[in-house]
Amino acid sequence: MKIYRPLWNEGALLAPQQFQQQSGWESFSRAGLSRLYSPFPWGVERVEFNEALLASDRVQVQTLRLWLPDGTLVDTQNSDLPPEPREVALPDSGQVESVTVLIALPVMQPGIVNVQMETVSAERPLRYREEWVAVQDLFGQEEEPMAVARFNLAFRFDHESNDAWQTCAVARLLRDGQGGWRQDPDFVPPMAMFSASSLLRERLVLLNRQLRSRRQRLMAMRRESNDRMADFAVADVSLFWLLNALNTHARVLTEFERFPARHPEQVWAELARLAGSLLTFSLDRDLDAIPSYDHHAPENTFPPLFELISELLEASLPSRVVAVNMTRLDEQTWKPRRMKQTVAGR
Repeated sequence: MKIYRPLWNEGALLAPQQFQQQSGWESFSRAGLSRLYSPFPWGVERVEFNEALLASDRVQVQTLRLWLPDGTLVDTQNSDLPPEPREVALPDSGQVESVTVLIALPVMQPGIVNVQMETVSAERPLRYREEWVAVQDLFGQEEEPMAVARFNLAFRFDHESNDAWQTCAVARLLRDGQGGWRQDPDFVPPMAMFSASSLLRERLVLLNRQLRSRRQRLMAMRRESNDRMADFAVADVSLFWLLNALNTHARVLTEFERFPARHPEQVWAELARLAGSLLTFSLDRDLDAIPSYDHHAPENTFPPLFELISELLEASLPSRVVAVNMTRLDEQTWKPRRMKQTVAGR
């Protein structure tokens, strides 16, 4: 729909359209500024599901904060009501083991009233629904009833026709083997903040641990080399540049671990730079091995990228571990098959 800038001049006759257009223009301007920062200023920041209802074939969110692709902020803790619980709908075939859950909001439609009144039923989903609430005076004790526009949020599924909705994927459901559903722990939704995915945060923690251990080994090797001569020998030059690569990126990745509430493309860019540095030491891989950033499906980007970095680290400086086949003797004791002494553990 067209957006107009109201001309506020003396003697203008005020009408709802002027305030609507002013609000629309400000939202349009903010969306433009967001895209100067990132081409993907939308996605999930936080979502929590009712796991008990999932086992009963119903979807319900307890907490939700996300930005839709049109820049609309949805926040159930401060301003919005969560969508009504919905039964998991299957496609006509019915033979599916997974479905993707979307948070959906009807698009604005020109030429109609885009708000569903409390006393009037609507033939189609409308973007807003009217609700009267008592609002406290911020500078006094009085309350006044006020009509507010609630987002008409709904659950949709990826196999449904969603052309009339603004949507954002929030979960993928899998059959739990008992007639119900459970969340797929490997699913990563489009994210407005890297902190939205506990899976990726854990992978970043593991990566930083790997970088830290290898940096410590390389520094110990350098100190040992300096005890023998003024600097690295010629054979140690590659290890020197490996240490340089790790030192270049480790500090930034550590900050991402401490403060993960940042756009995921920032994290991808630093991980891609680290992978590019490590590819210097690889003879069988090229830059094409680094996954491109995919905002709509981050699981196609981050897990393969973490795996690539781990493989490159292992190839450039193998871990000081040896795989030993173990035989379980009892609940607390294990025995190595090729060693004489018993290794006990829990």
